[in-house]
Amino acid sequence: MVLKDNIDVLVIAESQAQGTRLSRMVGRTLSGNYQPCSESDLHRYLVATRYDVIILGNPSKLSGDVLERIHNHQPNTSLIMFDADSKINAQLLDQQARRLNVNLVSVLPLPCPPERLEAVVERLTTAAHENSADSAPMSAEEVSAALDAGKIQAWFQPKVRIADGAITGFEALARWLEPDGSMLPPRVFIPSAEESEIIIPLTKKLISDSMIELSNLKRSKLELKVSINATVEVLDSENFVSWIEAQLKHHQLAPRSIIIEITESRVVGTASKVVENLTRLRQLGLGVSLDDFGTGYSSLLQLSRMPCSELKIDRSFVSGASDKEETAVLLGNSVRIGHGLGLNVVAEGVETRADWDAVARAKVDEVQGWFVGRAQPSDNVIPWIEDWNSRQLLLKTEQPSQNLQRTPVQKLFHRDQWHFNPPNALGFTLLFILMTLSAVLARLI
Repeated sequence: MVLKDNIDVLVIAESQAQGTRLSRMVGRTLSGNYQPCSESDLHRYLVATRYDVIILGNPSKLSGDVLERIHNHQPNTSLIMFDADSKINAQLLDQQARRLNVNLVSVLPLPCPPERLEAVVERLTTAAHENSADSAPMSAEEVSAALDAGKIQAWFQPKVRIADGAITGFEALARWLEPDGSMLPPRVFIPSAEESEIIIPLTKKLISDSMIELSNLKRSKLELKVSINATVEVLDSENFVSWIEAQLKHHQLAPRSIIIEITESRVVGTASKVVENLTRLRQLGLGVSLDDFGTGYSSLLQLSRMPCSELKIDRSFVSGASDKEETAVLLGNSVRIGHGLGLNVVAEGVETRADWDAVARAKVDEVQGWFVGRAQPSDNVIPWIEDWNSRQLLLKTEQPSQNLQRTPVQKLFHRDQWHFNPPNALGFTLLFILMTLSAVLARLI
């Protein structure tokens, strides 16, 4: 989808009036040509016009085949859902959209906080720029040719520790860049690669790029980690573990600097050789992360038997956790499961301050998402680290004051627990008074 100056937006709701209200709300942030419609008129609009964005209001009130109908008639559209029913969890809608291969951008609450909507619109705009090249699905042969031509490379999205904002590492993501600067979205080439053996050299390319980047960081006195997703086919391939071991020695890197991610949904029924190779990777000292936790169907028994060092919570548990009690409960329980198994817990898809606060309350260890930083090419990694660290230094050394004026960036990342106020005589006096009052009240009660 290319996000034009005047995009076409279809708004599906229970009634025309509700669709109109939803159009006005979203229209204040996302300009475009809005067409409200009720479910009874849906077919007529779906077949008549190609829409850039489709907005679904209260999907729990609509028939169950709405997503399938959208997929059949508008396969390239971007979908945003608004749901006022707190009992309908975003994860269920996300899973249904994934099964149908619908491009679900986000599930938002009603009423929707402005910053949540702004974050979604920003994601739509960025995705439109990335998809500015021809976005027709690529064949395995085309993917292989692009790989040989050096068009596919690793970009790096940062991960930070939520307790103090320290950078812990990056995730390597595949990006296809054309000579004219346009970018093909992963969805047009990753599926073809995964359906063929091309996924093996593509994954090895990402791992090689990651090790080169880690070597550059090491020369700058930065000891960080990079996560790379590997499919079952890659993990089952011949000599994969020995190849990684050889690459680590070649680049003189510690094994702990590489984390191999495997998606939870693909763990179910995994061959014993795959589990054996994951175990060998752990024995070498690499990390193993269970990605998209909560979207698969692995049992807790299966999870406890996996040689994992990390649990990565899917974005569907993060989005909405700040305002939906059910989502917050699922998020908190997922974190407790991970910590109970002795695993590091990472939350992905942290896009707003509300998301950050929600995962902080759930006691997640690390976060990843647009609120922290987007995926970026190798040349931008060290400058981004320097910029991030300088902002954290300002926050940590800043002395709170009633008259202090913070910059917008400082306000964005400000968290009170990052500040330490040295004790003084007045502070001790106030503390003594409070303790005395508490003791008196305790006797009275």
